[in-house]
Amino acid sequence: MRLVVQGWRFLPHSYALVAQSHCLCLARRADIDLRFADLPFYDAAWKTARGIFAPADEAILGSLRPPEDAFAAEATFTLRPEQPDFTAPRTGKRFAFATAEYRVLGARSTGGLVSVAQLPQSVHVVTPSRWAAVAYERFGFSSERIHIVPHGIDPSVFRPNEASRRVMRASLGVGEAFLYASAGAMTWNKGLDLLLTAFARVLETDPQARLLLKGADALYPSREMVSEVLNDLPARARAAVSERLIYEGRTFSAKVMAELLRAADCYVTPYRAEGFNMPVLEAMACGVPVLCTAGGPTDDFTDPSFAGRIRSRLQRKRIADDDGEALEPDLDHLVTLMRDAAGGDGRARGALGAAHAHARFTWEAVTETLHAGFVA
Repeated sequence: MRLVVQGWRFLPHSYALVAQSHCLCLARRADIDLRFADLPFYDAAWKTARGIFAPADEAILGSLRPPEDAFAAEATFTLRPEQPDFTAPRTGKRFAFATAEYRVLGARSTGGLVSVAQLPQSVHVVTPSRWAAVAYERFGFSSERIHIVPHGIDPSVFRPNEASRRVMRASLGVGEAFLYASAGAMTWNKGLDLLLTAFARVLETDPQARLLLKGADALYPSREMVSEVLNDLPARARAAVSERLIYEGRTFSAKVMAELLRAADCYVTPYRAEGFNMPVLEAMACGVPVLCTAGGPTDDFTDPSFAGRIRSRLQRKRIADDDGEALEPDLDHLVTLMRDAAGGDGRARGALGAAHAHARFTWEAVTETLHAGFVA
């Protein structure tokens, strides 16, 4: 099969990580003739970063060449955030990757088109969750043209490792304290305000608890957003949280990210809107118990047997000129789940989550799903 992937390489952005992870699996297949076309970055301040993948994998990614003029692709897989490419490809079919975190397609996402009837039949959409797929169903895509392909993990990197956990905890200086962790851009949809408010309440009963926040300073003003949310807390809560907070915004390799996640006793994400929420899956794969918003995309790959689901209600959310949808997690329930996590059998739940992730959500497995959509 002749395949072109259009996306980003060597950038600490989730779309780039997804594109490259799929490419590593596709490049090893003897039945695929693969090309890669680099898309321009959205922001001139964004800088490439080497070392996110292992050196051998980065060598494979770096060796992918662009399609020649005569290359007649049977499928073109395009990963362009917020602005999916719904134009007809020169040859074959286009599979446009998109997430629709708020389950609505605005004018920016559709190029001003009002329904799928205005799109060529050769254009399909790839999205990582049933939550996000709703937006494309509402736009008019038939089920045959919506391909739900979850994200994955590298099981050789994201796995339980007790020795690594001890080393990282020592490096963080958390001792025997119960450590909560959360990662992401630190934007409103991630629920950072809820997390910090809940953590302040947890500290009232467990003053030794710690919270690790992993931002993405290379792409977003994550550190500044954390400071803004901290400043919105009441003075007493702000002082308590600030004293027990660890913030890290640097870009790390997948190996170091796994080490950071392993150090946690519980991964917490009271998100309001996500396309998938990959750090939840990565934390699971590392054997870390997770708490995440109920009703969203994480329902696709978690199970109540090992994941605490934060009660939530669906609400309208205005996105530019469109009415989208978001979830509003229940703050009291979040506090209860965080407190319960500190007193429960986290090791057993973490083991169940790791087994689930490794059995169903490796990059090899989900790339098989992607490829099946290409050839259907």
